[in-house]
Order: sequence, then C-alpha cells, then structure tokens
Amino acid sequence: MIRIVAVVCAGLALFSPSSSAQLTLPGPSLELSAHDWLTPLIDSRDFSGVIMIRRGEDQPVAMTFGYADWVDGTPMTAEARFPAGSITKSLTAAMVHRLIDEGRLSADAPVSRYIPELASYGDVRIGDVISHTAGLARDFPADALPDARSDSLVAWLGSQTAPGPGPHEYAYSNLGYGILAVVVERVMNARFETLIATEFLVPLGMNDSRIARSDAGQGRNVPTGYAAGPLPLDLRAPMPDSPGLGAAGLVAPMRDLLRLADAVRTRRIDLFEPDGSMTGSWSALVVNGEPIYTIQGSVPGYSAGISILPTRDLTIVYGTNIESYSNWGLQEVLHALAQGRDPGQPNLRPATDSLTQAHLDAAGQYQGSPYGPVIVEPAEGGLDLVLAERGWRFYLSPTGGERLNWRLFNVDLSFERDEAGRVAAISATEHGLSGDARRWRMTRTDLPPLPAIEPSDSDP
Repeated sequence: MIRIVAVVCAGLALFSPSSSAQLTLPGPSLELSAHDWLTPLIDSRDFSGVIMIRRGEDQPVAMTFGYADWVDGTPMTAEARFPAGSITKSLTAAMVHRLIDEGRLSADAPVSRYIPELASYGDVRIGDVISHTAGLARDFPADALPDARSDSLVAWLGSQTAPGPGPHEYAYSNLGYGILAVVVERVMNARFETLIATEFLVPLGMNDSRIARSDAGQGRNVPTGYAAGPLPLDLRAPMPDSPGLGAAGLVAPMRDLLRLADAVRTRRIDLFEPDGSMTGSWSALVVNGEPIYTIQGSVPGYSAGISILPTRDLTIVYGTNIESYSNWGLQEVLHALAQGRDPGQPNLRPATDSLTQAHLDAAGQYQGSPYGPVIVEPAEGGLDLVLAERGWRFYLSPTGGERLNWRLFNVDLSFERDEAGRVAAISATEHGLSGDARRWRMTRTDLPPLPAIEPSDSDP
C-alpha cells in the first residue's frame, strides 16, 4: 500500500487513492520515480515506512509505504514516529559544541576531567571522541550493561582497558557518544534527555519528538518494527535494542526530521568543520558534482535518514520499520532519483522457500565473512546467522534446496559439501539493493577431520 500526501499546517491533504495501481500525481517526478522504484520492495515486504520531500519553502510531500503493523494491517501514516538511531548524534554533538563555545568544555581535555571515575581514560580527549578518532570500540558487547543508567555505562567503561593517546584512525564508535552524553550530564548536572529536549527539541519545534534511553520502539504512533523471519509473513520481531545513550534514542516523525535538517542547513545547529567535513555522524558528500549533506541511523527494526541537496533547495527524510537490505542503499537511490540519474533496477531477493533438513545441515561455525566469524544455528522457524563478535543474530531465509538468503544485506548463500556430504563451506554473493554484487566464501571451522582412508589389500 502506497499513499502520497502533502503535509500542511492543519493536517494532511490527500492527493491520491491508497491503491498503488491507481496512483497519479501531476508535477515533479521525484515522488513518482521513488514510488515506481520502491513498489517491488513493498510487495516482497522489504520496505515499509515514510518518505517526506520538501522543495524550498513549499509544503512537504509525504509518501507512505506498507503498514505500521504488518500483522493486523494497520496502515502507515505520515504522522508515524520512527526511532532514528544515529541521527541522535546530531544533537549530542551540537550539545557538546555548545558547551565548548561557552567555555564549559574543552575539546582538548581528557574525558577523565569530567568523569573522574574514568581515571584511566586520561589520554582520551573530548575532541577525538566527537570525531570518532579516540580509538574506542564501536559498540558495547551484547548484555554488557545491566540497564540503561549512566552509572552503569561508566562502571563498565571503568573495567575496560582504555585506548592510548589519539588521534587514532577513524573508527565509528557508538560507545564514544555514550561517553559524551555522560560528560554533558556531569557538566550540566541534568539528565541527557531533559537537556536535549530543552536545548534543541523544543526550540526547533520538534514537539512530537523525544529522546528514549531504552525501548525506543514503544510509544504513540511508533510503527511496529520488524526483521526478516520465517513464513508465512516472512517477518518477525527484531533483536532487542541495547541502550544507546547519546548515540541513539531520538524518536521522531518525518516533519520533525525536516526541522532538524533545516537547523543543520542554516547552521542553527552548526556541525560543519573548517575543512568542510561534518561532525555528529553527518557526511558531506559530493555526488555527481554537487554537494549533499546526509546522515543515516538505525536500531533493530528501524532506520531513518536525512539528505540535504542545497543547490536544489531540496530536503529528503525517511523512516522505515523493516530491517532489510533496502535500508542500506536507500540514500544512494534517492540521491540518484533526485538528480535525475538512473539508479538501475532494485536487486530483488529470491522468494522464501520451505525449510528442509538440507538447510539445517549448515548449522556450524564459519570464518571468512567480511563481518567477522559467524555461527549458523537452529532457531525457531529455521536458522539464524549470528555475528560472533557482537552477538547480533539474523534470520536466514531458505530459498532453495541448498540455498539461503541473509536478508540484511541480500546475500545469497550456497552450500559446498565435502566427500562425507557435510556442509564444509558456504559461497556468498552479496547483492545489496543496487549495483554489482560482491562475493566471498566462508569455511566451516567446527567439523572434525574426515577419517583417513585405509588402503585395501588390492591396492598396489
């Protein structure tokens, strides 16, 4: 189901019927192009959410796709609020920069100046944490924190080995932005959520947004989040969301993301560095010869994104509620469509097939994945792929007798069996959303060696 509406101050004005087959929209082609491009992904339940487009000072146009609840058929609406993941870092970085400008923080100061419990972090500077060059890990390990309290985060950090003096090579770190949130709390003597609301959400008019310390998928107008799952729906509940203080937690409707985009574009929130790069996890790109300022965030079951094309006076925001491969390439596709370029046809994943014992034979441990060592193990309804280093798990959809699909990246997996008929390796072809595929191979590491073949008396 796809609807296109224009968002006006008093509410929503409907421009088209809900049936995608009857969709007609005169005027600019970006909305129609996006509708046509995404329709096959909706039909396969690989895309669901809201895209909102605004040109200049015109009223934004909202496109709704799929369902807020795929189980009971509740339609998606333009008022839906999505957990925005790393877009939260925009506000964390803006808060830190404001305190630096006010002289209450120093970018050159160590973290330990503001969090004395982290005495061993004396070589970790605030400025390096902001720019992801502090040498910190990407995430907290699964189940590392007993709860979402700031004190729990600090206690865990204090038990770890701190990185040495920076700056290190760029390494994206959600953990680092958790540290920044605690620093802000200590300097301001207030909860991070309250500070972000009073300093940014309310002044920017983001009145339907909030900062959630945990359970971001709960609340009014938040669609149900989904991940790949077994038949008949092909969907299931996503992994539990771990606490993401400072790095995630923003829950917002698309019109509020447009307000945040305006603040960044006009430098009311200034995330630009002197060299033209951006902080707060934003990227300053040059695409087909024109600048684009963009950010994407995700948490289990959801994703959201903002793209500003300043030379076209165009802003695009989106939120989705299916954790599928379409999320990771969506920005590039929208950029191409906005520039009038052909992004090609979407790479569609194969249809889900019935699960058989042949698929279950693949259960085991593997190395050779670009995502680190993986474990394939039985789960309710089939098989899960687990990223061993992070504990993240994803359903593998059976797509044929000896084939599976890792839907998160649209990776087709084909079995290789040894002389004894055991699955000894898996060949992978990662299609993604568009463009050419990349290939890799995982070898099984938990199989005992085959028994040596004893020569028979008849052998020479």
